[in-house]
Amino acid sequence: MRTTLALASLGLAAALWRSGAGIAPPAPAPAASRATGANAPMPREQATPPAAAPPAASAAVGIASVEARVHDARRQGKGEQEVHRLRAASLTAQQMEALARMEAAEADWRRRVAALQAACAGNADCGQARAAFTQEELARVAAYSAPTLRQ
Repeated sequence: MRTTLALASLGLAAALWRSGAGIAPPAPAPAASRATGANAPMPREQATPPAAAPPAASAAVGIASVEARVHDARRQGKGEQEVHRLRAASLTAQQMEALARMEAAEADWRRRVAALQAACAGNADCGQARAAFTQEELARVAAYSAPTLRQ
């Protein structure tokens, strides 16, 4: 479970980083270096020292550590207010909104899967319950469900 949270946090951090959450894109090359002829020596650009860690990696580590604390707090029975307090202390509002959307999507997915399993367990309206899923979602459901023995 902790690995899943860490991977989800890394994916979220990468998505936030790609969407430009407070990180400026790299500056384009100077016009003088592009305008030089083929035989002219290229001017030597000043190299910037490499950062200790890419912004996405450091953000992902921060989100992963916060989510590990959130997981521990929920396991101890803490409520949503405590979870919000833990996140607000370390994350930006945009990151907290993204995590809230992700958790809402996960809860909706679990609810839909539970409804499908309940409908198919009683053999009542299993076809109708399956119609609410795409083919990809049905493949995910089949992959995550427990194996059954066929006779």
